[in-house]
Amino acid sequence: MDGLIVKKRWLNLILSGKKTIEIRGSNTKKIGQPIYLLESGTNLVKGTCIIDSTYPISCSDWSEEREKHCVDISYSELKKRYKRPHAWVLRNVKLTEEEWKYEHPKGAIIWVKDVMPAYELQTGYIDVIFRNNM
Repeated sequence: MDGLIVKKRWLNLILSGKKTIEIRGSNTKKIGQPIYLLESGTNLVKGTCIIDSTYPISCSDWSEEREKHCVDISYSELKKRYKRPHAWVLRNVKLTEEEWKYEHPKGAIIWVKDVMPAYELQTGYIDVIFRNNM
């Protein structure tokens, strides 16, 4: 299962249920797929979720959706950060039963493909965590 890298401040808001959309500079093909939520800079898997849908975010969308993103900036500021901003709608957000470290590949910024634990894994451990939380 792939993992989305998110900065700690925003990840905590996602895991608390306050932040329900993630803004990124492009679309994703991972709609409907379970993914791990990875805390940036720590190599920790903190949760799981599903990207329910995505859409390019317009100025009118932003005025309606800004609160769901938990960032109080104008649309013009958003456009400075992202040339083509897309909203990724998150659902089934769950904390993992236990945080665990993963192997972070050099150069990964947005996604880590096929997230694997950094320690010896008992067969089925990760699958059990995911099934129990979704």
